[in-house]
Amino acid sequence: MKLLTYFKSFLDTTVNLNDTRIATLNSRVDTITSFLREHDTFSDYFIDVIPQGSYAQRTIIKPVAGREFDADVLLAMKEHPTWSASEYTAELKRAFEGSTTYQGMAHKRTRCVYINYADDFHVDVIPFVEDRPAITNNKTDDWESTDPQAFTEWLEGKSRIVGGGRLQAVLRLLKYVRDSKTTFSIKSVILTILVGKAVESWRTTSDAKYYGDTATALVHIVEDLNTYLQSNPYLPTIEDPAGTGRDFSERWDQDGYANFRKWINTYSAKIREAYDAETVAASETAWQVIFGSSFKAPAAVKKAALSASASTTTEQFIDSSLNIPVRLTHRVTLVGRVRGTGTTRPYDLPRHGDRVAKNRTIDFSLRECTVEGKYDVYWKVKNVGTEAVGAGDNRGQIVLGGTTRDERTSYVGSHFVEVYLVKDGVCVAKDRQPVIIQPRL
Repeated sequence: MKLLTYFKSFLDTTVNLNDTRIATLNSRVDTITSFLREHDTFSDYFIDVIPQGSYAQRTIIKPVAGREFDADVLLAMKEHPTWSASEYTAELKRAFEGSTTYQGMAHKRTRCVYINYADDFHVDVIPFVEDRPAITNNKTDDWESTDPQAFTEWLEGKSRIVGGGRLQAVLRLLKYVRDSKTTFSIKSVILTILVGKAVESWRTTSDAKYYGDTATALVHIVEDLNTYLQSNPYLPTIEDPAGTGRDFSERWDQDGYANFRKWINTYSAKIREAYDAETVAASETAWQVIFGSSFKAPAAVKKAALSASASTTTEQFIDSSLNIPVRLTHRVTLVGRVRGTGTTRPYDLPRHGDRVAKNRTIDFSLRECTVEGKYDVYWKVKNVGTEAVGAGDNRGQIVLGGTTRDERTSYVGSHFVEVYLVKDGVCVAKDRQPVIIQPRL
């Protein structure tokens, strides 16, 4: 059985990084950004500090069994005229060590300087020279071609195929299994590539509900990943989906791959057993074999949750509210582009993990649209979070509009904008652009 309320409770209480930690992380990244932007050595070369990896992709999980969690950020820079590759991390460490705030907290690694805080996480700051584009390797004093923003954008595209943030949920669940069971070991970036490549848009053509909820997405993605692994007994090339030509299999070995392949085969069967179980009790027991005893019936719904739910009853839906049938025979990609302001350059939301600061303007437009001829465009803007609720501005109504739209970022929280393309009275394409608004970036 799916036990979707169990999954939601398990993710919220056990797996997902809680709101307090997220707020602390965001605040610390903001402070690092301000420090580097104003630092004597880096100010002339500073471009931006950009979330990357699990931080940008929203797949960080709560620390398991006393472990720490880390967040990666890129220090996007113009190239320094005299520095070698290794000097970027050396100078970055020197800058942190020379401040009263970070003295004793900065440590150099191969490609980054990490800031080790007193609590259970640290921030990896990775020098990234946009002119090349490349990150630095201080051990080899060489450059490594990379495009982390393109990687984030690639995963965002895969996430849109699955829908509803369910791909990120699957990745967090698999990371939890990795960290809690310790039956296999795999770097998060490699896990993300393998899971992302298991997601294919053609699967939803024949079955629109192939990734329709968390449990269904989990069982299908893991089974499809397992099919790929079982057809490749030897460690395959794991190409960087950002198109840099890098092979991430160089960060693994055959023994580690073989063990991962074995355990994914085992967990794939166990996930299918739990999903197909015919009673709640049997399904709960089977899911607990995978996730442990924390996977259990959720506690009673709190009054606050009921109140929050009541506040969103004005939300509209294209089929049930406007009586427009949905038959998705075409594709469209909705992209929000944040306008530049002052020294901050414009950027596409998917390349920055859909993150944007408050009080910015976003221009939304349609890309990769396959609908031909005349069609109508409907829009929905949905605000979520305590700031929007407090202002009574949840929104969620569907309105007829043009092919572009601009919005101001007014409330902190995880919001979204959806677009629906209606041709001859039928919604033939739709897409969603998540918008994660932070106090400042």
